[in-house]
Amino acid sequence: MKPCYVIVLMICLITLPGLSDCPAIPGVRSAPGSHLSVATATAIPENLDPLWKSIWALGAGEHRNLWVLMAIGFSVGILGRFFGVGGTCLVTPGLNISGFPIAMAVGTDLTQMTAKAYLRVSKGGLSDHIDLKLLVLLITGMITGVESGVRTVMWLTKMHLAATLIRVVYLLVFAGLGLFMANEYRKLTRRDSGQTFTDSSWLPPLDEGGTVISRKLQAMKFPPIVTLSASGVQVSFWIIIAIAFVTGWLFGLLGGIGAFLPLPAMIYLMGIPVGIALRTDLYATAASGTYGCLTYALKGQVEIMAVFWILLGTFIASLVSARAVSSVRGKGIQLLYAGTAIAIALSIVFRQFNLIVPAQTLFLVAVLVACAIIIIQTLKDYTKSRQI
Repeated sequence: MKPCYVIVLMICLITLPGLSDCPAIPGVRSAPGSHLSVATATAIPENLDPLWKSIWALGAGEHRNLWVLMAIGFSVGILGRFFGVGGTCLVTPGLNISGFPIAMAVGTDLTQMTAKAYLRVSKGGLSDHIDLKLLVLLITGMITGVESGVRTVMWLTKMHLAATLIRVVYLLVFAGLGLFMANEYRKLTRRDSGQTFTDSSWLPPLDEGGTVISRKLQAMKFPPIVTLSASGVQVSFWIIIAIAFVTGWLFGLLGGIGAFLPLPAMIYLMGIPVGIALRTDLYATAASGTYGCLTYALKGQVEIMAVFWILLGTFIASLVSARAVSSVRGKGIQLLYAGTAIAIALSIVFRQFNLIVPAQTLFLVAVLVACAIIIIQTLKDYTKSRQI
């Protein structure tokens, strides 16, 4: 087991016994007019079921069911292997449906994604497949964009628009993915398919010269021109900064979905080779994500204990699903993708209309049933392989 996982596991286990019976913090008051909701001396409810341990969230003044947080992390770990972006963007809507304010949901999601980025960096170490000049420019633009995204969220929160707008974005993403994959399933039912499912079919094809858009952007010679020797590309400084700023802004504004935009932006807009883009994006995401989670934390919008329990759920899922990718194949997983994404979109609609219990129930049932189907299929295939 990796040392970083051991540290996360130890922290979670140490904090478990006292989570549901933490004493109140006397004398703490929220500043007048402040947007932060710091816990006051309100006592934690004594009638909490001890079986369902809860986190007393100091930033929100409410208790959080840790099993729900672990379920969200577990679902991300399982579904992320099969659904790609659609599987790893569950955290922000899941937290919001579970009772987190939308700004805190985005901040907590951004923090747990940054932690995962550092875990991937620690596994890979330093690599030759990094364009250092591009990395510096990306970090500069993305940090500026993340700061703007966080400020946008806080401004929208003051205007009472953040929850609606961010939910609408996630609703469109999940509904669009669900309908798209339902259409793909309909096409596949007309012919046999034995290929393992991936959700990268929405991306345009690449050729050796990049894409039409990347060639047009490289042809725009707005000085200064940056020569990216490691990538073999020449791009205007302003184009790199503009792309980094916009992707960073979306990262700070939306959390999970925004974190996946820098990679396709580098590949399809700048023409960066895929191998270099993958490693460079990882380091840029870790650096800009660090700034973003610190900014959200200083504004009281990160629930750090929720981050630990989400990561623990994801770690357990990574152990369970080690064999799963090679076991679940063909059009069945596409139908599962479509049904799960549409159910999540519907749960977001319920949450927007304050149908809290139906929203929470539908969300948890959708993601956990999808995980159960994948695990059961994996166990069946494993049993068959042992019998042969």
